[in-house]
Amino acid sequence: MVPAVFTLILIAAFGWWWLSRVRVSPEPVVMMPMRIAFPSLRLDDLPGALGKIEASEDVVIPHEHAVLVIDYPLTNPASIEITAPLAQGFTRSALLRAIYDEYDNVYEAEEGTAATKTVPRDERGTSASRNRTDGVYGIYGHDLSDLVLTAARWTRSADGNVRVELSIESRRA
Repeated sequence: MVPAVFTLILIAAFGWWWLSRVRVSPEPVVMMPMRIAFPSLRLDDLPGALGKIEASEDVVIPHEHAVLVIDYPLTNPASIEITAPLAQGFTRSALLRAIYDEYDNVYEAEEGTAATKTVPRDERGTSASRNRTDGVYGIYGHDLSDLVLTAARWTRSADGNVRVELSIESRRA
């Protein structure tokens, strides 16, 4: 009886020693892309967009930091670091606020850095398209009021970085 108890204690001690020295947590892996659908939200109307979404306080990106990629209608895409107001990550409404704020900032930066300014909508004649400007982003074809957000897709790479890409469509006012 004593040798059996001694053997069990020896096995338990060896198991504890082994587990304390061997790494048991898996390496970080790339997460599958996660799509967040939106009901065609105009990018020039944040209050209207917030009123249209359901489950606005649900966490949709469970990470506190991310890189938002804005590439349409930009010649030079923007990659902007965004931070969630909650440590648990981005709620649907917080993500919308970040997207709207950063799109507004991109259009404002374009106007501030462009030598060729945007032709006002009422002076465009037969073409309703926005002229190409030569600012830091090189915006072409569409005013902010033409753009509609239909979805966001986020991925987390193996190094832990979160990237948010947007599905933007254009619809004339």
